[in-house]
Order: sequence, then C-alpha cells, then structure tokens
Amino acid sequence: MRRTSGRRFALSLVLSLAALGTGRAHAIGYLVPDQPGVEPLAIRHHRVGVSVRERVAETRVEQTFYNHTGQVLQATYIFPVPEGAAVSGFAMWVGGRRQEGELLDAGQARAIYEAIVARVRDPGLVEHMGGRLFRARVFPIQPNSEQRVEIRFSQTLEYQDSVIHYRYPLHTSGPATQTLEDFTFTADIISRTPIRAVYSPTHPLAVSRPDEHRALVGFETHQAVLDADLDLYYAVQDRDVGLSLLTHQVPGEDGYFLAMIAPRAEIAEQEIAAKEVVFVFDTSGSMAGDKLARAQAALDYMLARLNPADRFQVIRFSTDVEPLFGGGMTVPATPENVVRARGFAHHFVAAGGTAIHGALREGLAHQRPSTAARLIVFLTDGMPTVGETEPAHIVRDAALWAQGSRVYVFGVGDDVNTTFLDTIARRTGGVGDYFADGSEMERRLSAFYDRVAYPIFTDLELSMPGADVYDVYPRDLGHLYRGSQLMVVGRYRGGGPARVTLAGRLGPTREATSFAYPVTLPPQEARNAFLPRIWATRKIGFLLDSIRLEGERPDLRRDVVALAQRFGIVTPYTSYLVVEQDAVPPGLIPQVTAPTPETTATYDFEDSAVDGDLLPPQGQTLDVRPRAPRPSRSGGGGSSGGSRGAAAPSAPEAEAARDFEQFAQARVQPAPTMAAPAPQPAPSGGAGESGRRLARRLREMRETERTEEGQVLRYVAGRAFRRVEGMWVDPGYRRSLHTLHVRPGSVGWIALLRERPDLRPIFALGDRVAVAIDGHRAIIVDPSAPEGVSEAQVASFLSGD
Repeated sequence: MRRTSGRRFALSLVLSLAALGTGRAHAIGYLVPDQPGVEPLAIRHHRVGVSVRERVAETRVEQTFYNHTGQVLQATYIFPVPEGAAVSGFAMWVGGRRQEGELLDAGQARAIYEAIVARVRDPGLVEHMGGRLFRARVFPIQPNSEQRVEIRFSQTLEYQDSVIHYRYPLHTSGPATQTLEDFTFTADIISRTPIRAVYSPTHPLAVSRPDEHRALVGFETHQAVLDADLDLYYAVQDRDVGLSLLTHQVPGEDGYFLAMIAPRAEIAEQEIAAKEVVFVFDTSGSMAGDKLARAQAALDYMLARLNPADRFQVIRFSTDVEPLFGGGMTVPATPENVVRARGFAHHFVAAGGTAIHGALREGLAHQRPSTAARLIVFLTDGMPTVGETEPAHIVRDAALWAQGSRVYVFGVGDDVNTTFLDTIARRTGGVGDYFADGSEMERRLSAFYDRVAYPIFTDLELSMPGADVYDVYPRDLGHLYRGSQLMVVGRYRGGGPARVTLAGRLGPTREATSFAYPVTLPPQEARNAFLPRIWATRKIGFLLDSIRLEGERPDLRRDVVALAQRFGIVTPYTSYLVVEQDAVPPGLIPQVTAPTPETTATYDFEDSAVDGDLLPPQGQTLDVRPRAPRPSRSGGGGSSGGSRGAAAPSAPEAEAARDFEQFAQARVQPAPTMAAPAPQPAPSGGAGESGRRLARRLREMRETERTEEGQVLRYVAGRAFRRVEGMWVDPGYRRSLHTLHVRPGSVGWIALLRERPDLRPIFALGDRVAVAIDGHRAIIVDPSAPEGVSEAQVASFLSGD
C-alpha cells in the first residue's frame, strides 16, 4: 500500500446495541464504501485465531480488504459483534502504519444497519440486524490498494451437559462471499477437565491433541466461500471414555440427539486391545505394474505397524490361494514373523486369475477361539474369474464364514464391482473404499490402517434404558480406536432424565465392560438446529445403500423421497420432480422434460419443485445429470444473491447428481423371503469411475458429521427452500395464500425484518424469496415488486387485517 502522509485520515468508532431484539449476530467484518453504487470491498485475507482458557475465548480477527476501483474511497468498517462478546482491541493500518482505534458509546446500531442494508442491498447483511455493532470510518483508501484491519473480542462460551460451544459467525453474501486468497482459522483450547471429543458440524477441522488438557484446531482453504458459520464443539469429562449428548427438539415433533464418544487422548501401549489382522491381497495378472508395487508398499507399511500383542496372517491369491503361515491360522506379531511376512510380500508376482471366493474362505474360515477384534483387509482389482464366480453365492458364503470377523474391502481400478464388494463388507460389518490408481490406493490404505491400528473399546453397543429412542445411526458402532471419536445420531420421543449405556470389550484383556452416563433429553431445545439434517442425511444414505445392495422396495423408496423433500437433500429419487403449478409464484414456469421412449427421466435442478406423488415409475432409469444453464429472461446470468435467471447447479448438488448417475444401474430387485439363507440376486453395476463415486457418496452420507449448503437446496429455519428460476421457494408456499409483495431494501422490507426477526435468515437467502409465514399468508421478496409498501401496510398485513 502507498504511504498517505499528509492526507486526511478520519477514524471514529462506535459500539452500539440495537433495539431490534436478540437476532443472530454475525462476526464477519465489512468495509462498505460511502460512494453510491460501489459494493463492499472484497476480502483478500481473512484470518482468525482463537484462544480458549476454561470457557473464556479471545478471538483475534485479521482481515485484508482490496480496493479494486480506480478511485480514492471513503468507507465504513462494520463488525457485528457476537452476542455476549466484548471488544477488547481494534487496530487499522493506514499508510502502512498501525493505528489504534478509540471506543465510544452510541445507540445507533439500528439506524446504521438499516441505512447500509437499504443502500447496499446485500441480503447477507440482513442477519446482522439485531445484534451489537462495531463501526469505524476509514479515509483514504487508495485505488487498487489493500486495507488491513484487526479486531479482538472476548466472550464466555456456552456450556451444557459437559459440552462447550464456540461459534465464529461467518455466513455472508455479495462480494464478501469468497476470499480472494486465504481463509484461516486456528483455535488453541486448554481445559483443567480433560478434553474428549472435538467436533464441528460445519467445517472439516484438523485436530491435534498434545495432551489430555489441550486441543489444537485448524482449518485453512484458498478462495474460501464464506457461506456458513463455523461451529466448534468440544466435550470435557474426566472418564476413560467420554460421552456427551447434543439435542434438538421443536414443539410437536420428536427430538434428535447426537452422542459424541471419544477415549482419553493419552493411551499407554499396554492399554491397547490386541487384534487379529488377516491381509488378503490380489496378485492376479491385472495387478501387474504400479498397482502391485503400491499394494506391496501399503502392505509393508501395515505390517511394520502391528502391535506386539497382535496376531496376523498374509494371504496371496490369484488363480491359487496361498497363505504365508500354514493352516491358515494367525500367528503372533513377533519381529521374526513380521520380517518373514515383509519378505513374502516383497516377492509377490502378478500372474493368473482372480479366486475371490477361495481367498475369502481362506481368510475367514480358519479362526481360533478368541475375543480379539478380527479384521480382514481385502484388496482386489477385479471380479471373480476362478472357482466360484457367482457374486450372490460368494456374498452368502462370506457372511456365513465371517463369525464376527469384519471384512474391509478395497478395490483399485475400473474393473472392480463396488456393489458386489460393498455387499460383502456390509454383511460382515466392514466398509469398502475404492481407488482409481495405485498411488491413491497406497495413500488411503495406509491412512485406513493408521485409524484402526490401536483399538481401545471394541464391539460397541449403545442403549438408553428408560428412554424411547429410535432410528439410530450408525446401526453397527464397530470399534473405538486411539485418537478417534464416534458420532451417533438418532431420534427420541418425549423427554426427561435418561441414562446412556455404552457397552463393549475394553483394553488388552477384552473384558466385557459398560459405562453409564446420566443425560437429559429435553422436551424442547431450540439449539443445535443442524442435527435434523445430519440425521436425515445418514438415514437416507443407509436407505439408498439398502436399495443398491439388496433391492428396491416401495417403503424404502417412499422414505427416501419424504426425507429428501423435507430436508432438502439430493437423491436419485428426488432428482426427477414435477412442479405443482400452485407451489411456485406467478411468472415462474419450470421446465421438466417428460421421460423419453427409453424411459430416461431428465431433470433440471434449477427449475423444479416437489410433488412427492409424481416420481418416475419403479424400474425407470434416472438421468440426474444437470442441464446446461438456460439464458435468463432478463438476459443476464444467475447470481449468488438470487437474481432472475437459472444457473447451473454447483457443489454439492451437481457433485451429488454426478455421483448418483449409476444408482439405477446398481439397483437389484429383492429376492423372495426364505426361511433358510439363499443366494440373493447378483449385485450389478458399480464399475468404473461412476461406481467409485457412487460408493463413496453413499458412504459419506452414512457417516456424515457435517451439514452442507448448496445453491439449489437450502435448509433454513427448519424448511427446505428450493431455488426455482432464481427464486428461493418455501415448500409451504402456495399461490392461493394472501401474499404481500415487497422490494428488497425498501421501507416495507425493513419493516418486515423489524417486526418479524425470524424472517432474517430467510431473507438472507437472496433478493428473490417466496415464504409462507403461516397457513394463510405469504411474502414474496422481488426487485420487481412495488416500491411503495409502507410500514402501515406491513403492520396491517401481519395483524391479519
């Protein structure tokens, strides 16, 4: 930045309290030019550092703005202060020098917010209304230069039932939606009570645990999209295995819960449970070259990390099946046995066919009496070609042979049938993962073993005696490992005191152990509103996986559609949707193409609304590829603010649609019910890149811990809004409702936000929104609406006159 010595510099600071109610304050800073027609300046860097000491958090925010214009600007810096926080410092760099600010009292937040929102017409500012505001006037900001700002605030964090919650409000829109360069978040948490689970439902945080009482958290991304607040939860408990509960329940509905389970951070080697690991590796001719070399490297990595108390076996298969140690039994992981195994793997040669059935029999059938956790690490790059080749028979036999062993299947290359292998994994309590090439396989297979190398608490079961809980996911909790944590979601009816029991086998002795945790299931809880969507995503993933692996049933299909419609989740079934004419505002004409003669239904993400009764007939193929964007009626493209004109769907919707392309091909019809085990129809489909994407997508849904916001579907205020030709439409909207039309930024629009603070997160979706406020009235926000709606008209409308 150029020096501005001799130039005028004016800086005034205001800390004010709005009179609009509590609202939902946000903490992202804006630099808003005073010149008409100039949008808020883009953010080049946004860096956040948080220090938490015994629930007291100090947050330091550093933002660098960029003046992209060719003029000298005078601007106002506004920073909505989170509820309960106190500003402890402010600094700004002008002319390259750090300037300390001054804090003055004033009661003008309401007027400031309303004036800026009305002038800038940035919907993202709407949610700031109602909180406290920190303001600084800045001059001069030189053309094509940077302006750096630093602000610090402290707050006491919310604590409930051993869980502490920190939120860095971040959601915005307009030019500040995406940083030009980096967004960085770090947190250093120290607690006298040992820290157990550390969790974010919004961002994939990296967590390091130096000891029991400290956690280091980090997140960094380039050109970050600032479309979701950053939520961080951590649990504190002085127990070997911590369990803390988050809940959410709205009146008239069953509640939701999330159980966060985590062991101590510091686990001695003698506390690690022994395990048995059988490595079953494909050495058929198709594994030649890089795939085999990478498989050998991954196997060598895992062998080197066996624990002294472990037992293991290595099995190589191609046309024949060859166990390293005779009799097929596992042997102790002594240094001598490990050296022998690494030498055995080093001499693998790729040749012959693929005897999957025989390899599974060798790995599963020879089991010694033991309570140790038994894992089968099964790697292949193709379908069975030797011996039993019928997939249904192989799945049946593997399930019979498993007897408590969990088969973790890994497939590499385009010839792998992910549906077939995932069926084996599911029937034995394992999971599957798939790779395009050898380098990806080596990296992720090694990472998998790092996660499972040190079991602490195995064969877990969770129950709540005396409480009415249901729809708990995951169904099979598996094992708890050192450094890991487990998230369990479910529903509950009623409320009141309850007890969570976590049972399993603990430590090296594998002694049956249970822990009891007193909890409260509240009859009403407004916090943790992210829980319903996480629960719904997991349940949909489980249902879709059941359809893919076991066949479609009307009840499963119906449940998927109902959940997807309510929570705004993309699925293969809700990708073909027909619009009820009454369910969209006048003037919106969605285009849905009817099924072609080949019974392929095409779907336009941008132009659709939900009618659960109008779905493709059972058995049709679903084409869920998004179309190219259609030109807008006004001649312009779509925008993040919701301007008229369709835009091509973006992540996560377009990514989900691509991942679901092969879902229909992977489905199979259910087999008739039989008293005795019988071969199921052979799973079909699931090969190639599309098969890998589908398998990975469904696994992510089943295991999800975070919510995602899209540009076509948004779950806001408990409703799944769908973008229809650039307008966000509430599923409860109907044309027959008494409707008030308002222009964003107008007097009537401001009056609505003042009288109905609950509309703020909905209006923040964009400048084109249709929302039902009850069973009789609706509001449509649109730039084409009349300008002259008065405060008196708004009051009359809201009162029902």
